[in-house]
Amino acid sequence: MSHEFGAELRRRRVHAEVSLSELAKRLNFSKGYLSKIETGRQSPTEQLARLADAALGADGDLAALVGQAEHNGHNVYSPDHAEAVHASRREVLAFGSALFLPLGISDGDAETAGEDPQTRLYYRDQFEQLRRRGQQSAPGLVLRTVGVEYCTLLELAAAAQDPPTRAAFEILAARYAEFAGWMAQEAGDNQAALAWTRQSANLATGAGDTALAAYTLVREAELAMYAHDALRTISLAQQAQAQRGADKRVRALAAHREAQGHAMLNNGNDCQSALDRAQTLLATGTGDGPGGSPLGSTSVADLNLAVSGWCTYDLGRPRQAAEQLERALSQTAPTARRARAMYGARLALAYEATSDLDRMCEVAAQVIDIAQPIGSSTARTELRRLTRAMARRHNYRPAKQLHVEITAALFGFPVS
Repeated sequence: MSHEFGAELRRRRVHAEVSLSELAKRLNFSKGYLSKIETGRQSPTEQLARLADAALGADGDLAALVGQAEHNGHNVYSPDHAEAVHASRREVLAFGSALFLPLGISDGDAETAGEDPQTRLYYRDQFEQLRRRGQQSAPGLVLRTVGVEYCTLLELAAAAQDPPTRAAFEILAARYAEFAGWMAQEAGDNQAALAWTRQSANLATGAGDTALAAYTLVREAELAMYAHDALRTISLAQQAQAQRGADKRVRALAAHREAQGHAMLNNGNDCQSALDRAQTLLATGTGDGPGGSPLGSTSVADLNLAVSGWCTYDLGRPRQAAEQLERALSQTAPTARRARAMYGARLALAYEATSDLDRMCEVAAQVIDIAQPIGSSTARTELRRLTRAMARRHNYRPAKQLHVEITAALFGFPVS
């Protein structure tokens, strides 16, 4: 792959009449390093390939040479598990029972509680509190409470005598299951995340909530994205947008995943089209979701700007990405620690690519401080990418120290 990429890079550079020195200047890499890449003596990174793609107008061909080779054998997302499963109510209940010991709620108590309108209000309020807690706490701490409440909601649904009450509790349980999937993903367990997401889909479908059922496809698209499966990401996102009953917000969030999938493939036009679609849908859609709570992230004020910055980095335009991510983070509350860690880590990557190493170190240090206590797997993934990108910065002392600190943080050791 090194020789094939190097030869193709040189061919495109010469065809574009760009000298090696000029290309090195555009990419913020040394001329000697690029010379080794072109001769096959140095393996290219995916980020270098994306930058070269953008600089030479290669339409994703250079990134494709590296991306497939880099991610082969590392896909922990199994598409087979993502196929729609129409489970019976008994199977759904069994899933919850397998997680925890029976709580011992009598049928009479469950029926009485279910008939009280305050019960549903309590679980809606509890869900909002758990979402806020999930932004600031380790996912394992939140998952335990979510799982117990999920099982209780299923018992309340099973004891309900009238269909509307049963459906209302099942929809609430589906929201808890979807959130549990997100927390499992943040804990680094993508298979558990997928299982929870499918449970959410089953419950939502059974209760007749088509918007939430469509949103579970958005979540599966996100899991595919983190598994570096761009085509699967795009396919699931497009399915969500076409799903009958998907409201404007769900379609907007699906368009974000589609944009990220296109960015991974370096399809700039398709990416921008999806981002524009999402912006329009977010501007005209309502914020309410199943159970009264909006679906998707609510902690980032300008979600479209944040996702645009994410995509722009993948498209090989790190300077523009840094500007977008800085603006998005400036509008994000300090309490939204999980979002700040995730997008902050990508911001550090963008600054590394522009050779603004002082700002890179500053942002990365902030991300470490945030990511460690909340145990963010997505932030850790981006930090790992940063350590690989920093390998060429061995002459910059602060970067060497930062590399040590990131490595220690990734292994869970305290950072001095």
